[in-house]
Amino acid sequence: MMGAVEEERPSQGFFGSSSAAGFMRQIRTAVDRRVASPHRRSSVPHLAVPSSLMPMRSERPQSSVANYVLPPRKMADSLMDVYWECVFPLYPFLVPAEMKNEYTKIWTGDSLEYDENMLMCTLNVIFALASQLADFVPPTEREASANAFFSRAKGLFQFNLWDTGSAGLIQCLLLMAQYLQSTDSAHQCWIVTGLAIRNAQSLGLHLPQNIARLRSFQEQQLARKIWHGCILMDRVISMTFGRPAMISKASSGAVPLPVAVDDEYIPSGSNKEVSQPLDRPSMMAFYAKSLELYEIMNDVLLSLYKPISDDHAEDVHDFYFDNVASEGERTIFELDRSLTRWTRSLPPHLRGDSSTVPTSPIFYRQSIVLRARFLHVRMLLFRPTLSKYCAVRDTPTSYPLVSTNDSFPHRVALQCSIICVKAAQESIELIYNNVPADGTGGPLPAWWYNILYVYTSATVLIAGRLCAAILAEVTESSVVQSWNHALEVLRKYQTYSTSARRCVAALEILYEQVASEGLLHISHMPSHETRVNSSAGNDMSFGEGMNAAILDGFEFPDFQDMSWLNSVPSNFF
Repeated sequence: MMGAVEEERPSQGFFGSSSAAGFMRQIRTAVDRRVASPHRRSSVPHLAVPSSLMPMRSERPQSSVANYVLPPRKMADSLMDVYWECVFPLYPFLVPAEMKNEYTKIWTGDSLEYDENMLMCTLNVIFALASQLADFVPPTEREASANAFFSRAKGLFQFNLWDTGSAGLIQCLLLMAQYLQSTDSAHQCWIVTGLAIRNAQSLGLHLPQNIARLRSFQEQQLARKIWHGCILMDRVISMTFGRPAMISKASSGAVPLPVAVDDEYIPSGSNKEVSQPLDRPSMMAFYAKSLELYEIMNDVLLSLYKPISDDHAEDVHDFYFDNVASEGERTIFELDRSLTRWTRSLPPHLRGDSSTVPTSPIFYRQSIVLRARFLHVRMLLFRPTLSKYCAVRDTPTSYPLVSTNDSFPHRVALQCSIICVKAAQESIELIYNNVPADGTGGPLPAWWYNILYVYTSATVLIAGRLCAAILAEVTESSVVQSWNHALEVLRKYQTYSTSARRCVAALEILYEQVASEGLLHISHMPSHETRVNSSAGNDMSFGEGMNAAILDGFEFPDFQDMSWLNSVPSNFF
């Protein structure tokens, strides 16, 4: 519990001012100032943080060469190309020049600058991640190929719970968490993300003054990228699993965002801050804007998805909006304003306007991915209101002169619900229109994110069909079209993973249960057999039966309270 009394052991990591070592540091500094002597050096406050974040070779004996299994050079090069073209522009956790140089040395046999074991482990994680996204790997073989590489990475991963971490370890853990998002290993993804965060904090990367002490601008930029990579993964995983975030809002805002300057314009060793050429949009701008968006998403989760004991407020205003937000929380109107301001702050090459589509395929993909993320956050913002709107019953209110349907909050809730359904439709259409017919990845996010976005959107569509007032503006035919497009997208991803198949099955269950409850405000409600066999354009049909094996462990939701709408099927992933 003491943490550390003295800071003479750098291996113990960083200790803040509340620790015993931090207090001893302050006392020692005060004593040195009062007992100044020309023969005694004044002690500089010591921070157990490495002066350099650049990976160094380990003094420990390396694993046997037999463990360093690599794929054929041609395949390895192709997988690395996939990583640099598809993954790195969205998640810039590495230093390209350094990593590419070390990768080349592996094949030439030259001496490495990085820790050899950690480098080989990281490369295998990159190969695993790239295997899930490579167009030249058949979809049916991707999981097996990726698993083989990741198994090698786990064998090479030498994490000692008793040692302080390193920048290379944190980078490897972040890449592992990224890869685990594409698997059924939800628990491992959660734990690995936590390990990355704790190791980053042990290096003091959560404090701007520590980053400022690093020797060069390149290392300061790397420290910012790594720490904010921890924040990004923390926010995404917390949203996906519906669990509390590990990094507080205050801590996430303390360290400045990475500067929007590409690595190629940052000279190594220089301590001067550099800028991006005016005529070249920065690839890093996407990363900064994603981090801003996910911080808004975190505010949405903290304010609107907090645990509640009873959702049956007597006052219709409180029922929908909780007029006074608790400390640290924000209202739905404030959150919507933040999202609007965020969209206005986007640089031209990330707006996705047809008139300003950049020639670079990387910028085009970044704009598509950013829009998909924005639409998902917008759904998360309005979904709780949609859930309540669908659950409300037209009962007598405490205001005898104003019916529930004519009340101001009820009208606002209707518009929020309509916005949520339209955002769901836009999200589905964005993915549907950009899925290439040849089976390649296209400009979309990784397929596991597409599954999440489409599934979430489809549940919103079902909720929208519960309310005649919503259908009066959105129209049932457009909802049906979006529904069919959603299922078509999910079926395309069935060969990639069982997740898509499970989502299709879950949606079918959801639809059947809502229909059986008689909750759908639809004049024609075809039977299951009719929908399966019908080709009519206005049928929300699945076109295939359910596989009983897929549904093992699936919990049927309670459709009366609409809680299913605010949940994500984490057991599907």
